[in-house]
Amino acid sequence: MSAKYSIGEFAKKTGITIRALHYYDEIDLLKPTFISNAGRRYYSDANIIQLQKIVTLKFLGYSLEKIHELIHLHDWDLQESLQFQKQEMIQKREHLDRVIRALDHALFMMEEQGTVNANVFMTLIHNIHKEDEQKVWLKNYFPKDAVDEMYSLSEEKQMELNSKMAQLINELKTASGQDPTSTSVQALIEQYFALALEVYPGTIELVQELGNQEIDIEMDNSTELFPSPFSQKEEEWITQVLQYYLDKKGVNIHGED
Repeated sequence: MSAKYSIGEFAKKTGITIRALHYYDEIDLLKPTFISNAGRRYYSDANIIQLQKIVTLKFLGYSLEKIHELIHLHDWDLQESLQFQKQEMIQKREHLDRVIRALDHALFMMEEQGTVNANVFMTLIHNIHKEDEQKVWLKNYFPKDAVDEMYSLSEEKQMELNSKMAQLINELKTASGQDPTSTSVQALIEQYFALALEVYPGTIELVQELGNQEIDIEMDNSTELFPSPFSQKEEEWITQVLQYYLDKKGVNIHGED
């Protein structure tokens, strides 16, 4: 005869809380073997085996809803289910790795600067989150090798450049509204391109080539993929600053002779 355990005894024997057992009963995931006239729940050794299945599937990352579905199936393709769950876990691991990477970048930046502008911080996190989508978008308009090179920097180098760029963005925000042709403002843009050249040495030539070819870049989703830490007014000012800088460099981005 199978042993019979009160809910308290069963909880102690299995390490599952009484509250969890009540919930499992409520969602029809693990029902007690017997309920007395007084409403007391009793569990058996068969319940222990079923609970082991539940605990194992939870360890593998299955939701309680999915576990309920699986343990009630008469014909369960275990291999197919495990293959699917493996892919789910790989995606979650990749997501966690990316979150940890974003946190590393943010903490490095804060250690370097003490504080970070909220817009700059959100842009940094977004760029790490959307990195794969950004690569795909960029390869529609830039040479594939150039895009791959832009994203091939070591993690340490990327953190260093992100920190420098964050500082530069803060300085540009502070300078916003000043004479775009002033020496101090142009020096900031010079720093910007110096950082861009560290990411990709052929940045200016690439900009010139795009201008020469008069490539019509579709901007529909670029704002979502590449959000700006600047306000609209700041963006308009920076456009003037960049135009003056590129004109001095002899770089024509309008495809004009």
